[in-house]
Amino acid sequence: MLNLPSSHVAVHPVYRGAGSGGIPLRLGADVSRSRTGKDLVLSVPSSRSVTTCALKTPSYGGRSREKINPRDLFTFSYKFSSDIPMSETPGVYLITWRFSLQASIDEYLLNRTRIVGAVFPDQRKRRKLNDEEWSVQLLPIQFLFLSASPVIVMRFVSKSGGKEYPPNVPVHASSLLLMEVTDYKLRGLDSNAMPSHLALTVRGMLYPQREGRRSLRGHVEMSVGFNLPPVLALVPESIIRGVGETVLRQLAEQMKQDFDIGLAADFKKYSREKLTERRTSP
Repeated sequence: MLNLPSSHVAVHPVYRGAGSGGIPLRLGADVSRSRTGKDLVLSVPSSRSVTTCALKTPSYGGRSREKINPRDLFTFSYKFSSDIPMSETPGVYLITWRFSLQASIDEYLLNRTRIVGAVFPDQRKRRKLNDEEWSVQLLPIQFLFLSASPVIVMRFVSKSGGKEYPPNVPVHASSLLLMEVTDYKLRGLDSNAMPSHLALTVRGMLYPQREGRRSLRGHVEMSVGFNLPPVLALVPESIIRGVGETVLRQLAEQMKQDFDIGLAADFKKYSREKLTERRTSP
């Protein structure tokens, strides 16, 4: 049903990179559903449901001037959290005897290029647009007999010292990396298969947790809303709901796996590099 890359945003229509193996996910199997009109909310455990999605003109073609009732949209939303163990290895510079960290989560989060590479490891599918934004081509998603290749633009913004933190981030968190999809388009669909209204919202954050076991905390929210394209007009609503629920549940699990595996593995690599750097420093 769904063909997605195996590494890391995936989002999806959102994001995914390419290339990681599978591990058991700390993601519950039960999905709660609530429905108003054509609204379907998927709530991954330990998540706050996202129930609204601002309409946005798709960037794949001409602007649609047709007004649409939000109740005519199918909307799907979910949220998940990650807690990725990361050991900050202490060290001492022998020349100055100044205590330091060989591998700091704060320093790691400042390297946005590295974070993007860990989450989206296929270099052929990503392109840096500026200091904060990357374009990422995702593997095709399958919805019934339709297949599309999403392309997203993700923005990464660094914060520190509790300034401009979202309400759900502890003010004592020493650093914060905010993530957001700022643009998107679908490739591979003809005009009869392209929704005239498509809205995608993806927001996430990463910050260090140092109380107790040191780790990297992550939270991601996503909302997708669309109306049926002409080619799907005769498909029963119950089938659309069922397929959409399955696709988005798999997207949530895949996205979480991408973050958990990619960032954990890359931080270990980063720690080894810092250790080697310290040993070879004069």
